[in-house]
Amino acid sequence: MVLLTAWDNSEVEVWSTVSCEHTLIIHGRFLKSNEEFYLFNVYAPCDARERKLLWDTLTARLQLLRGRKVCVCGDFNAIRCKEERPSVSKGFMSSDFSHFNSFIGDNILVYLRLGGRNFTWFKGDGKSMSRIDRFLLYKEWCLLWPNCLQFAQMRGLSDHCALVLSIDDENWGPRPSRLLK
Repeated sequence: MVLLTAWDNSEVEVWSTVSCEHTLIIHGRFLKSNEEFYLFNVYAPCDARERKLLWDTLTARLQLLRGRKVCVCGDFNAIRCKEERPSVSKGFMSSDFSHFNSFIGDNILVYLRLGGRNFTWFKGDGKSMSRIDRFLLYKEWCLLWPNCLQFAQMRGLSDHCALVLSIDDENWGPRPSRLLK
């Protein structure tokens, strides 16, 4: 497994990176605003027990960063509710998403609505889809950048849609539609 995080050196100064199992942690600052931040890029395992261990490990690290600007993003290989994986025909067990929801709640992470499309992962058959990729933020991040939005882009060669987190300070909402007669 390889996690890659790229940044623009004219926008971000990275002070340190830590590579852990299933997580790449970046600590730095945004140059324009001079705001310090932490970014956790996550690629969670498919196995439910291993994911639960990851949530516990991440919780221990996140608890040390309370009150800081933290963004946790990536492929969580987990859903929050059955509507995030409508293609599954068999029934769900509550543990399928309760551990992930507990992780979000225990760490008081802000869950952003997804724009652009409803799902972030699609199987080749076109019938199976899930919402397993996302951005989760500490409230301090959202207080500094209150117009945070996440958008799923068009899918390319990957079975995942690229996600974009916008922190535009001048977000005027959706563009007005125009009709020419």
